Amino acid sequence: MEIFYHKDADNAYQTIRTEIDATREQVFNYIGTTEGIRQWFPQLSFRQDGNSHQLLFDLGDGKYEEMDVLVHEAPERIRFTWDIGEVDMQLKSSGYYTELVFEEKLPYAFGLVAQDFTGWQFQVENIKHIAETGEPQPSEDHDFKAEEDKVAEALEQAGNGE
Repeated sequence: MEIFYHKDADNAYQTIRTEIDATREQVFNYIGTTEGIRQWFPQLSFRQDGNSHQLLFDLGDGKYEEMDVLVHEAPERIRFTWDIGEVDMQLKSSGYYTELVFEEKLPYAFGLVAQDFTGWQFQVENIKHIAETGEPQPSEDHDFKAEEDKVAEALEQAGNGE
């Protein structure tokens, strides 16, 4: 897994690239359908209302954060708003594997940029693991706080410019 950061005056950006031993169609099922996404991120689901797609984040107590799905092109790409930021996932066939390119733009106004970026790194690892094994990765395999500290330091050192 390769991870890159950059930033500008208003936003931080994260790009994650990983190779997955599964077809694009198999991987897209995990990122572009409610059945698939709930296996690695149980709080998320999709809703379609006519031509409009939304991603719902279950906050508990019957409350949901609604995010717009901006692009839903099976089996190649999904892009959606993420709070005040955006997430884009592209799948590319590359020989015997699928390359997942995850890109996130998050305004500094979000507040918890390093925490969010770290969470998505673990989720990308989880997508790879579940697509290759059929099982979600145990969360206790991660030292989240230590990784978050590394991400915060990397963001401090990241270059400006897009």
